[in-house]
Amino acid sequence: MGRLLAVSYRQYRGHDLEIRDEGGTRHTVIIHPPRNRGEPVEVPQGDKPMLLSDLVRRAKDMIDGVMGPRPAPRFGQAPRFGQGPR
Repeated sequence: MGRLLAVSYRQYRGHDLEIRDEGGTRHTVIIHPPRNRGEPVEVPQGDKPMLLSDLVRRAKDMIDGVMGPRPAPRFGQAPRFGQGPR
């Protein structure tokens, strides 16, 4: 019997996050930067298996490290989805 692979795409600060979940502890997050800004990068998992949410958080931290801190929300505007506090 074949395995089920779920692939989801999310956007964060202009980057596309490709989230692959194969069930259990088998998941991968790949960062696709905007066009002409480099090659896709797979988020490293480290020695221990990580939760999928931890991998997504690590991907966001990697993007924030490259782009710098997020700007403060403008007065009178609610933060956009995905831009608020974690």
